[in-house]
Amino acid sequence: MIYLSVCSRSENRPKELDKLTQYVIDWPEDKMWIDLRIAYDAPSIYEGHKENLKDAKPKDICILLHDDVEILSTPEELLTLVHKCRYSNTGFIGVAGASNLRQDAVWWNARNHQEARGFVFQGAENTDMVPNYFGKSGQVVVMDGCLMACTKENLDLIKLEKPDYLSSGWDFYDIGLTMKAHMMGLANYVAPILIRHASPGLMREGWYSAQKEFIKEYRQYLPCKLPMDKTNGLPD
Repeated sequence: MIYLSVCSRSENRPKELDKLTQYVIDWPEDKMWIDLRIAYDAPSIYEGHKENLKDAKPKDICILLHDDVEILSTPEELLTLVHKCRYSNTGFIGVAGASNLRQDAVWWNARNHQEARGFVFQGAENTDMVPNYFGKSGQVVVMDGCLMACTKENLDLIKLEKPDYLSSGWDFYDIGLTMKAHMMGLANYVAPILIRHASPGLMREGWYSAQKEFIKEYRQYLPCKLPMDKTNGLPD
């Protein structure tokens, strides 16, 4: 079973949710069953996802998605790649991240040093989207939250709840969850899942506060680096 878990708002509902709904409707009947769960106006992203995934079984695959993401990979491609999160010692499978999280805790800055991974189309429409390339697929320390897949079993181990050090229930959750998985000895991987992310990626005030809180919490572990030459490719 695959769960697509989205947290959104009841007002100004993104049109990508309609595309996601259609993606599920068109899902081939001979593939693993897929279910879309949308939490509207949740008090935090953690509580929204927990409500969406309350029926998931340990081996179910849970894909945490932003509400403005359109999945472009075919169902067959998506299933093949997210299924890898069931492999032993694998944490999250995502679309973009960093193999070296530096002292600033800004994952995409790793691209300046060829230590980022992933590829995302960005744009409000398919007709104006542009490619945003970070690096080839492989293992990362942390990843972006626009799409992250994990088994329910591992989500329960990592604990899908707001950590005490973060004041925001919506910012740095992705870095926090994937960093925790990494620190627990689970391997996170960026895979070639194709998506379009409508958001231009502008940071709000709460993000900067959460950044400082994260850095304070993990300052003794930053920078946190994986050897790029030994972390290429995906688990077999």
